[in-house]
Amino acid sequence: VAMTEASIAIAASGREWALGLHRFVADHGGARVRVRVMHPEQALDEAYDVLVIDDITSFLSAHLVQQVQKRDRKVLGIYDEPAGEQRLRKLGVNAVMSADAEPEAFVATIVNLAAQRNVDEEFAELIADLHEGEPEADAPTTARFVAVAGAGGGVGATEVAITLAADLRRRGTRVCLVDADDVAPAIAQRLDLPLHPNIRTAMDHLHHGSGSVSHALHRQYSGFTVLPGLPNVRDWGEIRSGDAIDVITELSAVNDVVLVNISSLVEQTQGDARGEGRFGVARLVLGAADAVVLVAGPTPMAVGRVIEWLADTQRLISAKPLHVVVNRFDDGLFARGEIEQEIEDVIRPTSLTFTPSDPNLAKAAWEGTLAPWSGFSRAIESVTDHLTPARAPRTRRLRMGR
Repeated sequence: VAMTEASIAIAASGREWALGLHRFVADHGGARVRVRVMHPEQALDEAYDVLVIDDITSFLSAHLVQQVQKRDRKVLGIYDEPAGEQRLRKLGVNAVMSADAEPEAFVATIVNLAAQRNVDEEFAELIADLHEGEPEADAPTTARFVAVAGAGGGVGATEVAITLAADLRRRGTRVCLVDADDVAPAIAQRLDLPLHPNIRTAMDHLHHGSGSVSHALHRQYSGFTVLPGLPNVRDWGEIRSGDAIDVITELSAVNDVVLVNISSLVEQTQGDARGEGRFGVARLVLGAADAVVLVAGPTPMAVGRVIEWLADTQRLISAKPLHVVVNRFDDGLFARGEIEQEIEDVIRPTSLTFTPSDPNLAKAAWEGTLAPWSGFSRAIESVTDHLTPARAPRTRRLRMGR
């Protein structure tokens, strides 16, 4: 009986092994290339048996490896240097191979991986059989990893993220605020904190064993910790976006909630040789987050920007709780009702919050402090309520046909 060929997803690579493997299976069989992965969501959405990926792929992260494996697929990591092999093993891939291996060896390893079943999966099936018929426990609703973004620049997403962090901390939550905005990082500057150490320092600590990720954190006086972004945004081009996810995953292990502020620019762009285009950091964070807080301006035009933003990110966040904050709104009940109806009809967010303008915020920004208690702070409290287990999120659907 002929065996079914293993199907492969190959992450875009400029190394010779990728082209050699593709040609070999086309000529000799044994496996077939199902998809060429340019972006991390493709690695999760497409159907295949084994993901073959370089150690230098920019979107490679421990979180991606875990998500691929949860879908009953295997990950074969390819390295060129010993440091690359060490990184792959630390990320938890199923197998590693040197980039200079022969194509026949690649195929043999892929076929072997495709035939394997995870012991954890078999154990899970046994447990499911034992508990068949028992009522399922309610899933936890705590959002441990929250992405905060703006639907357009200048809408106040940074201030919303900072106030959320402060409110969570007041409630006794261990919270870390991460600045992963690769276009206009501003959290450290806003809170008058040092720019170094920062997120790149944390990446170095994590992947080179030079220290703990926590050593790169700064503690804000109200109690939450902050991981600053890169002061020079051009530096983002020199690091792997997947490393940012690995840092956030590490922080999630020691915090109740990790808030990650990202750029408003999220549209998918042409990938480079490593498989990722511009704005990869924001897209990776959105894909990995448990919930999303989206900050919008207070005008009907801003609602249009929200819809455009969601169109760019629909595949990443379609099933996640979405909390929309209409910021700096002061136009009265009629205008609020118009915006509210448009958002509820078209977007159906998990929650919708209107925050008023607060002149104290500008003063606080100059002083590097948190704003005093105000209507803005009270409004953000309601957003915090929705991120806690007290309320279960309702289903959201974006009606793209409208």
